Amino acid sequence: MKKLFRGTGSVLICLAVIAAASCGSNTDVEDSLREELNQTQAQVEDLQETIETLQNDNQEQVEQQIAEQSQVEEEIVLDEENQEDANSVEEEVPQILTNSFVWYENSESVESLQEALGVNADGWYGSITREAHLEALLSYGLPTDGVPEEGLIPCPAQEEMPDSEAIPMSTIHLDMNGDGVLDFGQTYYDWDTELFYAQVSGSDFGPYWVELDDIGPGPANQWKASHGTDINDDNKSEFWIRQIPFGASSVGYRVVIFEDCELRIAYIPDSNELFIDGGTVGTSWRIACENEDGSPVIVQYQITAGPTEAEQSNTGMVFELNSTGFTFIKVRNLETFEDPGGPYGTPCESWIHDDPPWFS
Repeated sequence: MKKLFRGTGSVLICLAVIAAASCGSNTDVEDSLREELNQTQAQVEDLQETIETLQNDNQEQVEQQIAEQSQVEEEIVLDEENQEDANSVEEEVPQILTNSFVWYENSESVESLQEALGVNADGWYGSITREAHLEALLSYGLPTDGVPEEGLIPCPAQEEMPDSEAIPMSTIHLDMNGDGVLDFGQTYYDWDTELFYAQVSGSDFGPYWVELDDIGPGPANQWKASHGTDINDDNKSEFWIRQIPFGASSVGYRVVIFEDCELRIAYIPDSNELFIDGGTVGTSWRIACENEDGSPVIVQYQITAGPTEAEQSNTGMVFELNSTGFTFIKVRNLETFEDPGGPYGTPCESWIHDDPPWFS
């Protein structure tokens, strides 16, 4: 294009020269031709500048279009990769999550689920697995039909209790595992080994048994089934067993609980002491079920007489019941002691032949 205009300019110049030569030396004509020539030359230069500007603008536009096209192509590739990842998740994870399971199931399928959920893969479908399973399903917006209802942990059968004889005493009505089905508590004595046992059994429970403290040979010494309670308000019974003989006007108790598929004695921490109710000369005890900072506790009150009223000692040892036994909470120092029914010494709700209160 540049060469074309340059050539046109040369031709025009030549024509002007020829015309001037053929017409003679006319100054006015020459000046007129020069002026026209200058104008033509300026026009040619303007055209050349315009062409160069158009060429530069077109090059920038082409480069911009190429860059925009590349960006669009990169975004398309990225979207395709993200869609592939999403499809992979939808194909693999929900397939595991949407399987149906049974409460406390033990299987390879449960183990695979636990691995996908990132929890301990022991193959048992319990509370931790169920919670993680539900959370994962809800996060994917998937149905939860395959998640079982949480229930009691099935316990394996305990080996048979050593051959022994039931100690004469009516069985105590209990619900040791909180399943709402009646259990029965009783104590036994093995005449050969001179050992005592507590046993609890029901239609869908046990029998489970635990060896009691050695208090000497029977029948002079005995552990007798006494009553049931629910100290920590969890709708699970505690089985109270009293030692005979103990005191002329007082009774000593052991408390038996059922935790982790095991019947066990709930001991007072760092002690082999019994819970005591009653009194002797100079000292009396009360067992109370109360609240401490909103939590249910059991309190062993002890009132020791002194030479004067000011020297009388009134204390309350506060314990909390948990799966391993009793935990010491605090000591209450009391100025006065009130009998059961008052702010101190509120008796624990108990039963013998009646059904546990939550049955009704």
